[in-house]
Formats: sequence, structure tokens, C-alpha cells
Amino acid sequence: MVALLRLHGRQLLVFLHSYGRSLLVLFFALLLPLVGFVALAAQVYTQDSFSFERPLMLAVHAQSAPPFDRLAASLAAFGNTPGMLPLTLILAACLYRVRSRLTYFLLLALAGSVVFHAVLKQTVDRPRPKLWIPLTPEADFSFPSGHAMFATSLVSALVVLVWPTRWRGAALVLGTGYVLTMMWSRVYSGVHYPTDVLAGALVGLMWVMALNRLLRGHRLLGPASQPQN
Repeated sequence: MVALLRLHGRQLLVFLHSYGRSLLVLFFALLLPLVGFVALAAQVYTQDSFSFERPLMLAVHAQSAPPFDRLAASLAAFGNTPGMLPLTLILAACLYRVRSRLTYFLLLALAGSVVFHAVLKQTVDRPRPKLWIPLTPEADFSFPSGHAMFATSLVSALVVLVWPTRWRGAALVLGTGYVLTMMWSRVYSGVHYPTDVLAGALVGLMWVMALNRLLRGHRLLGPASQPQN
């Protein structure tokens, strides 16, 4: 019996050594965000409110100032689908010169977010908040935030692609700052609840991580890769 337990213990250690990192990535980048999003969407869909959202939104709005207004308005124009199109095309062209599959991965990541955004908005149909006059009024539904979803998808895709390189730390830090700023700006503008932007970020992260598992985007710039057109 003891020998059998030792054998299984060694087999478990070998398994964890081989697949432990992949399991952690799956848990934190796919399973945990999925559970979080489902929990948020289920409560929003049944028209239940979150008690913390109104006080948090009012606290954010209390810090309003002209520089913040300009920043939020700029991010609103830049972070939607038409606003991101020029940046997407520029990045796609640059990546294509390095390796064509990098471009395909980036375009799939952002195109998938556009589809998820449209479907989820119409499915959940959460009205926009009406706590104050928004800086940049929006006519569609509120949940989830497309700006947060697009920002997270873009940053996640770029981090995945540059992960084998020395730029991954900078991409992760700067990208995280950009996503958090975008999330803040949508709440500050008065067009989204905090759970809207959180849900958008979770969907963007899940989609890119799932795409990475399918297409191995994190290996496209690995040592074995050769530039091609």
C-alpha cells in the first residue's frame, strides 16, 4: 500500500511538473474569469442590482475635473470599434512584416470581441445608468462594456504574441494600465456600471486566452519561428 501511494505520488509530481503551468493558466485566465462573468451576467439578467455600484460611481464622479473630462472623452472616441480601426490596421501591417500569422491572431482576437460584444449586449439588454448627465452619451445597452472588452482583447493579444520576447514585462505593465484607465473612464463618463466594465474585461481576456490555446499564439515569436510573409 505504501509503495502504491509513493508510485502515485511520483506520478502526480511528474504530471504537475509537465502540466502545472498550463493548468494554472487555464484556471486564472479561463475558468476563474468564466465563473466571474457568469455570476455577473446572471444577476444583471435577472435585473438584480449590486449594492456597491451606486456609491462607487458617485465616488468616482466626485473627483470630476476638466483634465479628467478630456481624458475620458478621448478614450471614449478612441476605444470604440471605429476609433480602434486605424490602430488595428497599423498594428496588423507591422505584425505582418514580421510574421503573417501574428496579424491573423490579432485580427481574430479583435473580431471575436466585436461579435461577443454585439451578442451579449442584445442578450442582456441592461439600460445605461442615469446617475448624472454622461460626458459621452451612448444609445445602446450597457452590459458588457465594449470599450473595456476591446481594450482587454487588444492588450491580451499583444502580451500573448510578445511573451517569448524581452518585451513581455513592458507590454504587461503598460497594457494593464491602459485597460484599467479605459475601465475607469467608462464609469467616470457615466455610461457604464462598474460591473459592465469588469464583465467586458473578463470576456476579452477569456476569448484571447481560448484563442491562444487553439492557435498557440504565444509560440509565434518563439526561438524556432522564422520571419515569413
